[in-house]
Amino acid sequence: MKAIKYISIILILHGTLLKSQCLQDLEYGCDTIKTNNNLSNYTEYYKQKSFNDAYEPWKWLIENAPKRTKNLYLHGPKIVRAIIEKTENEVEREKLIDLLISIYDARNKHYPGKEGYVLALKGKDMYKYRSNNISDLNKCRLVLQESFQIDGLNSTATTINYYFNASLKLFQKEQLNKQDLMTLFSDVSEVVDYREASISQEIFQLTSDTTKTLSSKEQKALSKLESELNRIEKAKKSVNKNFETIITSCEQLVALYEGFNRFEIKQDWNKKTNKYDKTYIDFRSDDDSEKDLKWLNRTAEIFIKKDCVESEFYLAVVTLLHEMNPTPESAFKMGKRKYAKKKYSDAIIYFKEAFDKESFDNIKKSKYAYYTAAAYALVGNNSNARSYALKAANLRKNWGDPYILIGKLYAKTASQCGTDPASKKAGYWAAIEKFQLAKRIDKSCEKEANTQISQCNKRVPTKSVWRDNVTNPDSKSYKINCWYTETVKVKF
Repeated sequence: MKAIKYISIILILHGTLLKSQCLQDLEYGCDTIKTNNNLSNYTEYYKQKSFNDAYEPWKWLIENAPKRTKNLYLHGPKIVRAIIEKTENEVEREKLIDLLISIYDARNKHYPGKEGYVLALKGKDMYKYRSNNISDLNKCRLVLQESFQIDGLNSTATTINYYFNASLKLFQKEQLNKQDLMTLFSDVSEVVDYREASISQEIFQLTSDTTKTLSSKEQKALSKLESELNRIEKAKKSVNKNFETIITSCEQLVALYEGFNRFEIKQDWNKKTNKYDKTYIDFRSDDDSEKDLKWLNRTAEIFIKKDCVESEFYLAVVTLLHEMNPTPESAFKMGKRKYAKKKYSDAIIYFKEAFDKESFDNIKKSKYAYYTAAAYALVGNNSNARSYALKAANLRKNWGDPYILIGKLYAKTASQCGTDPASKKAGYWAAIEKFQLAKRIDKSCEKEANTQISQCNKRVPTKSVWRDNVTNPDSKSYKINCWYTETVKVKF
């Protein structure tokens, strides 16, 4: 009897141990055969888009073998959403929505590494299915906010769009104040601009070599990039359109900030002129320099986005920002103010400071170079304008604006770069080549480039004028030696 008792105890302990080991097998569960059968069934049904049939084997795998394959989390949301749309029973529908939202948490637990991206997908579904009341909307916003904080400048269009929309809804329900929404607009706008530039650059790197055939992997990457760029551009339009309904003028923007109680605008009275001759901010600090700088920077960004940089308020903000913590970006913002006021020589000083001090981010550095070039062009320093435009183009090789600027300079100075009726028009060929390059590398420049090409084509030398004035009229090329040197194709 004792022997039988001992054997029973051993068998119970062994069974408990096996059960414990089984529970720890997140890949195959307790039954390898059943796991693989369910995997095969759900996969086949999914391929056939028979989501009702795929649901049960998929759900069994999620509950019993959650690490069998990452596809469980890639396919799962689509399967569950299809079931939700066909479920009329409200109680069952809510259970399915709970399951849908839980899929993203499970994915981050079992397959970490893309937490921000996954939280964006979770927030999107929460916005769709769980945003009818303030409590659910707040939960949705917090998820999207976490995604935005994790991914920062690499946030997806999904994060940007739904984070702003959820915040806008809360603002409309008087759960967020206008300052909160404006802060978010500034943050989101910065990311949108950066993502547009960075994705465009990645696309250019994949497609710039026309002699190379893209591999299937590269084609897939290109398709994803193009889709994301399209989504980013749509998110940008949506965010800007919604924000325009809140702030309609620069006067309204200034008045709003004056009411935030973060500072007081002061002016010095000049007894000789009987006028106020200086405007500055008496800033009420949070006793936290990092928070103060963020607040000032966001404020400046909003004024730039709304094209309100001519206001004295903007000047006071960026001056204080640059004094507290001079950075490339604060120098650029000072330059924008000077540029808007047509003080181009002063703007050049700040733009060059931004360019010289930026050592990390080529996208930002290219922006600073371009504005330096634009300011140089407006003071008539064509050589420096061209030099900085080329620097901008080299730092961001898919950007057409620098070449548009150079082309306009060539066209503007064409008559100065020749000694006869023919050579005085050769500069238009040089301009056309730059406009053609701009639209070839940057589709966003196509309309402007075509307009400029059309105008220049009316001014290029005619064949008869060329033959009457040029020493070697049959040459296929012509070298322009002026404030720039270019060899252009002779084309009538």
